Amino acid sequence: MISDIINLAKESSSAKRHQLVEHVTGLFVNGSHSYQTEEIALFNTVLESMLPSMDTEQKKAVSERLSTVESTARELACALARDEIDIARPMLTSSKSLKTEDILQLAKTLGQEHLLAISKRNHLESNVTDVLLQRGEKPVKQSVAANNGAEISDWGTRLLLKLAATDETIRNSMMERSDITLSDFDKLIDQMPSSQQTLVRKMREENEALILELFHQASKVVANSKLERKATRINVKVSLKEIRSGRRSLSKTITQLSLSNNLFDICFLLSELAGLAQKYVTNVMLRYDATGIAVLCKALGVEDNDYHALCRARATHNKQPRAAADKWLGDYQNLSARDARRLLSFMKIRLGVLETRAA
Repeated sequence: MISDIINLAKESSSAKRHQLVEHVTGLFVNGSHSYQTEEIALFNTVLESMLPSMDTEQKKAVSERLSTVESTARELACALARDEIDIARPMLTSSKSLKTEDILQLAKTLGQEHLLAISKRNHLESNVTDVLLQRGEKPVKQSVAANNGAEISDWGTRLLLKLAATDETIRNSMMERSDITLSDFDKLIDQMPSSQQTLVRKMREENEALILELFHQASKVVANSKLERKATRINVKVSLKEIRSGRRSLSKTITQLSLSNNLFDICFLLSELAGLAQKYVTNVMLRYDATGIAVLCKALGVEDNDYHALCRARATHNKQPRAAADKWLGDYQNLSARDARRLLSFMKIRLGVLETRAA
């Protein structure tokens, strides 16, 4: 294989260069997990040396394919990330080959479209988001606020809270974050129109009792429950990975698990995806009301029919009548996704405060 690549690299015609790029990229992507260090280095060297001779469309295709390959060389990833935005976007948004220091340097030097792509990465450290907030225009700032995987410094939080007073998009995003304080949450409510303030405060008050009960009773409920994993063909950890990558639907997975009455694995999925301790999720799953589980499912985008399947499984487990599941569905349809995300954020913030006080 190596000799074939070297022979192709010696060809000077445009057609052969194009063939080389496609050949090497395909081999690299398809076998990146099994190649030796020397082979990986060869792939990266050949592709990097061929960048100047690639046209825009081929660079874009190469960037899209290599953005998923962790063994792509940093130098190659950086070269693609500095290119025009259609080429750079996959690398800036997804590539794990770019280290924090690379991202930081790119954020300090590139333009607005590149900054917007960076702001959408699954994880950003606070020193990077500081630069994005300093240099970025309105769309970049809004994107940072909406990215729950972006760490925001105290300075960044103060800036976004200030901007939220006149930017509803930023305000809504900040109210769905769980890394702000209760004081920050109150400031955001104060910035809302009076009618919305009343509604949000009412929802918060109604959920305070649930949060306190979750905190004080969750461990006891889990210890006394008979919730067990039921036999199913679904590998829940594999499913979680596929859901996070967008290759699998959380809703449909919940229906499949509900049909097997496998509430245990549903709790695991909801816990991981919501960022909430599994003991709390198990508690709301086993409650005779559906307030907590409805908030979790709606915030995570579970569709009505799939939530109804879960309701029927919960009613069966709790020995409640079928009519209870129908009522829970009606309540669920009246709950907005935005309100659910706000309630979930408040729940996580409030539980965090209670845990800190108890430590």
